[in-house]
Amino acid sequence: MNARSDGGEERSAAEREKEARRAYRERNAERVRAGQRAWRERNQEHIRAYRAAYNAEHREEVLAKNREYMKRYGPRKAAERRRKEAKRASSKKYYEAHKAEHHEYSRQWQARKRAEDPEGYRAVRAKAQRRWWQRHKDEYNAKLRAQHRENPEPKRAAARAYYAAHAEELKAKKRAYYAANRERVLASNRAWKEREKRRLDAGLPPRRIRTTSGEERRANAAAADAFFTRERTPEEIAAMRHTPGPAVELLQGTPPELVAAFERDSTRARIAHALATDLSYADRSRIAEARRHLAAQQQAARSEQRDAAENARLDAIGRQVNDRLRHKEPPRRRHHLDPDPATPHPMLNPNTPRGMNR
Repeated sequence: MNARSDGGEERSAAEREKEARRAYRERNAERVRAGQRAWRERNQEHIRAYRAAYNAEHREEVLAKNREYMKRYGPRKAAERRRKEAKRASSKKYYEAHKAEHHEYSRQWQARKRAEDPEGYRAVRAKAQRRWWQRHKDEYNAKLRAQHRENPEPKRAAARAYYAAHAEELKAKKRAYYAANRERVLASNRAWKEREKRRLDAGLPPRRIRTTSGEERRANAAAADAFFTRERTPEEIAAMRHTPGPAVELLQGTPPELVAAFERDSTRARIAHALATDLSYADRSRIAEARRHLAAQQQAARSEQRDAAENARLDAIGRQVNDRLRHKEPPRRRHHLDPDPATPHPMLNPNTPRGMNR
């Protein structure tokens, strides 16, 4: 009866202690986490060595866990991606159905915020615009360039008007730039003249850059589509087939370096397409990364073991050398009159009434 009661009291005491620890952790969660972080920072080397030793000892178990994790990771990421795409499509569909209501709510919200705090509203709007510009500046600049190619006249008219209003200022700025970069400008002019001279010596026309208007580009594209997409008549096909080709001696093979470059580019394109469309490649890359990390940890553990063994070997050699070369006192012979070997020799401190000691 007493044994049972003692066992119950011990269990209840253990449960009370466990409950007290849990309550302490709940009350001092931040303090406990801070202490754990500090301990990990102080013992990084110890943690690294422990993990390396554990991975080396349980290599197959760690690899099996990594494989299982990667098997679950791929489908989970695919499901998460599908969920996000479905949510995005649903949000877009809802917005299209309630666009007017959304715009009205946005206008009311902006008017309320502007009335409550005009300065704060302007600051928030400026910050949002800067953030949008940082994310979309390349896209916006490309859009402006496309608009200029389609219709360059508005920008040219604005440039002419600005130059007419600031002619002297622009001339002074140009003279100042030339004075500060005279050698650079002259070198650029010499390079241009030499290039044009080589073109004329080679029988080529002078290089002239002329932009094509949007209307001319659209006409060229329409003509190209009409030429390449129209169906050929049987007579035209027969004429093209029976047209004599160039002589064999005039044909030149493609240079090997161009063929090699084309094959490399094609291989890279196929690899990029496979990595972008096949999730198994991503899983394999993650597994390979995990294996490389584990191999590095095992290599570090083996290096530490080799260093420890080498240090132990050098210490043993040092001890042997020290034992061999260290000077040792010869053992004292026991005097025949001394009953105790620990007593000093009688001649070490003579005490006689004769001679110089008298």
